[in-house]
Amino acid sequence: MRARMFARRTGKVLATSRAAMALVFLIALALDPSAPGMGSEAMYVLLIGYLVGAAAMIVIAWRSWWWEFRLAPWVHAIDTLAFVAAVYFSEAGKADFNSPFMSLTAFLLISATLRWGWFAVAWTSITLVTLNVVIGTGLFALGLPIEPYRYGRRLMYLGVLSLMMVWLSGEQRGPRAAPMPRTPGTPGERRNAILVDTLSFARTALQAKGAAIAVPHGEEPWTEMLRDTGFAVIVDRFGPEVLDGSFGPPDRAVLIDLSRGRQIISRASSFPLALPGPVDAPLAAHCGVNEAIIVTFETAAGPGQLLIWGIPDMCVDDLPLVETIGRHLSTELDREDLAELAQAASAAALRDALARDLHDSVAQFLAGTLFRLEALSRWIREGLDPSNEINDLKAALRREQGELRAMIQRLRRGEEGDRRTDLIEELETLLGEMSRHWHLGVRLDSPVRPMPVSIGLAHELRQIIREAVANAARHGSCREVVVAVSSGQPGLTLTIADDGQGFPADTAPARPRSISERVEALGGTLSICHNAPGAVLEIALPNRIA
Repeated sequence: MRARMFARRTGKVLATSRAAMALVFLIALALDPSAPGMGSEAMYVLLIGYLVGAAAMIVIAWRSWWWEFRLAPWVHAIDTLAFVAAVYFSEAGKADFNSPFMSLTAFLLISATLRWGWFAVAWTSITLVTLNVVIGTGLFALGLPIEPYRYGRRLMYLGVLSLMMVWLSGEQRGPRAAPMPRTPGTPGERRNAILVDTLSFARTALQAKGAAIAVPHGEEPWTEMLRDTGFAVIVDRFGPEVLDGSFGPPDRAVLIDLSRGRQIISRASSFPLALPGPVDAPLAAHCGVNEAIIVTFETAAGPGQLLIWGIPDMCVDDLPLVETIGRHLSTELDREDLAELAQAASAAALRDALARDLHDSVAQFLAGTLFRLEALSRWIREGLDPSNEINDLKAALRREQGELRAMIQRLRRGEEGDRRTDLIEELETLLGEMSRHWHLGVRLDSPVRPMPVSIGLAHELRQIIREAVANAARHGSCREVVVAVSSGQPGLTLTIADDGQGFPADTAPARPRSISERVEALGGTLSICHNAPGAVLEIALPNRIA
C-alpha cells in the first residue's frame, strides 16, 4: 500500500480496524480450548455475522464517501449492540481475557472521537455504562454465572476511559493544521503570486489532480479564475453572473457529487450535514469536474471560491484542511488589498505634498521673478543702472536653487526623524528673502525666542508663509506684511496680516487651497478675515505637532 493510503481517512481506518478486531476475536475463541461462555453457538453466529458486516463496511468505506458518511451513525449503533451481545455471550467464570469488553469499549470511544468529537463520546459513554449496568443486573437476577466484583471493576475502567476520551476529544482534537505558503515579494504587488501559490499548495497537500480559484476582479465587472492541473496555471475570465447565487456560507467546505446529486456540508458548531438533491456548483461544472471539494471565502472585493478535485479517496476528513486553506487565502488577499490601498494612498499623499511644495516655492518664486524682470525692463528703458537688481536676482536664484536641492534631499531621505530647529531663526531668514524678492516690508513679531520645533513643522510653516506673502503681494498689492508667532498652552499660533486691498466686503474671503491643505494635514484650524485694509490669516496648531 502507498504510505498515504490511510492519511486523512477515518472511515477506512475504522472499517479496517473493526474487521480485524472481529476476526482476531473469532480466531481466539476458536483456538481457546476453554468454553467461550454462555451460548457458545450463538456467540460464533454473532461474530461471523459481525465479521461479514465489517467486511462490507470496508468495501463501502473504500468505494463511496457518501454512503460511508451516511451509514456511520447506524454502524456505530450496531457496534454498541455488538458490544452488549459479545459481553453477554462471552461471560464466564474466568473470562477476563476472553471477553471483548475492553477492546470493544476502546474501539467505540475512539470511533466516536474521530468521527464526531466529545459530544458523541459522552453519549457513547453514557450508553455503554447504562447497558453494562442493565446486562450485569439482569444476569445476576437470573442466577447466571457472573462475578459482581468483575462487573464493578469494568464499570470503573469504563468510567475512567470515558472521561479521558471526552477530555481528549474536546481539548486536543481540532482541525488539521498545515503550514500555509508565505508568498515572497512586495506587499501590494503579489496578488497573482498568492493565488498561484495557494493552488499549488492545495494540490500538494491533498495529492489532488487539480484546483481552481474564482475571485472577483476588483472594480471590473468580471470574475477571474485560475486553474492549476499540475502542468500549467490557466487564467480565464467570465461574467459575475456565472457564479451568482452559488456562494455558500463563508469558510464552510462542501464535498460534492454533481452526477448523483450528493453533498456533505461542513458546519461550524455541529457535525457535517449530508444533503441529497441537486447541487449548485457552477464553478465545478465550468471546470468539467464531477466530484470535488469546494469552499467559499470572503474578501473585501467580494466572495470567491476554491475548488479542489481528483483527491485520492476523498472524504469528509478533507473538509477541515480545505476550510483552513480558504481562510488563509481570504486573509492573504485582504492583506494584499490593504497593502495596495496603502501604497496608493502614500503615493497620492506624496504627489499632493510635492505639488504643494512646488506651488508654494518654485511657482511663487517664478511669479515674483517675473514681476522683478518686468520692473528691471522698465528701469533699463528709463536709463537706470540695473546692476544691483540683477545681482539681487542672481542671489535669489541661488537661494531658490538651494531650496530645491534641500527638497530633493528630503524626498530621498524620507522622514527627518527627531531633528529640531529654531523656528524664529528660520523665519527671520525667510522673511528677509521674501522682502527683497517682492520689494515690500515683511517683519516678524514673536515674543518667544528661541522657539525649537521639528524640522518637518518648520518646513510646513515656511511654505505657508511663502504662499501667504506671495498672495498678499500679487493679489492684494500690499506694501507691508506682519508675521506673528506665539507658543503657549493651546498650541502654536501663526498670524499673517497685510495692508493690501483685502477682499470685497460683500463676499466671503477665499481660502487658499495650498495653505488650507497644509493646515488640515497638521491638524490645525485656519480662519481668514478682513483687516480694513488688507486681510488676516490666523492659523492655530495643536501642541503635539510642535
